[in-house]
Amino acid sequence: SFSTQWLRLRKVGMFPPDQKIYPDYDAHLEASMIGETHAFFRRVLRENRSLAEFLDSDWTMANDRLAKFYGLPDAGLNGDVFQPVALMSDSHRGGLLTQAAILSLTSDGTRHRPVHRGVWILESIFGRSPPPPPANVSPIPPNPVNEPKATLRMKLEAHIHDSRCSGCHSKIDPLGLAFENYDAIGRWRTVEIVDGGTGANPRIDASGSLPGGRHYQDASAFKRLLVEDLDAFNQTFIDKLATYALRRTTSFGDRSNLAAIARVSQEKNFRLRDVVIALISSDLFEKR
Repeated sequence: SFSTQWLRLRKVGMFPPDQKIYPDYDAHLEASMIGETHAFFRRVLRENRSLAEFLDSDWTMANDRLAKFYGLPDAGLNGDVFQPVALMSDSHRGGLLTQAAILSLTSDGTRHRPVHRGVWILESIFGRSPPPPPANVSPIPPNPVNEPKATLRMKLEAHIHDSRCSGCHSKIDPLGLAFENYDAIGRWRTVEIVDGGTGANPRIDASGSLPGGRHYQDASAFKRLLVEDLDAFNQTFIDKLATYALRRTTSFGDRSNLAAIARVSQEKNFRLRDVVIALISSDLFEKR
């Protein structure tokens, strides 16, 4: 399906989480994670909702297992049936980016990967691909036994000071670090469990600034910044949808048609079904 291709959902479970670290993770939870994302996309399409809801929303689709995993109040859910669930402001969910499937597909089974999360957002939401990393990049070292516990974010800051890495990481890292409050399987947390080192596990800092200078305090604020720039996401989404529908990557010659579809989307308040209709009614699709 389009949502599977666009969001790379086939990567969910590619690196099964370590059962010693994540004993709650099993096949049922994994299926529930993926099911949420598919059900969410279908509702936005069926009800012709705005593309903005992919970035942030006050609802999600959940079954009983996922609601328990997220710690959502009892909403009278019926087993594995996905139903709309209203989200409170302190639920730490809403939109695609804070869904467990999206958060976990960039992890390696033992820990979250903020750089991989940043690359996923850069490619899937901003429509840009970073160059490959330089050869012989040193792996992130474990926490020294005799030094204070450090978060993964603290260790990643070394990239900013490495001339080989800073050009890309200054653009990638702020996108992924906004979601530091979510672990490798998408659970909310306020401290990072660090093996080795001295002292208490450190509190998480999920603040940062986008390359243009706009600041965010956490994932919720980050998502609001994305919604404020909905025109940019509109263009990315249309390009992804066209690539799927045409079964080829778009080219320079497609730009005028894509821009026309983007204008229709804007006129229709970015509503998903209207975007799909605009695409299949366009010269781009009819002359494919």
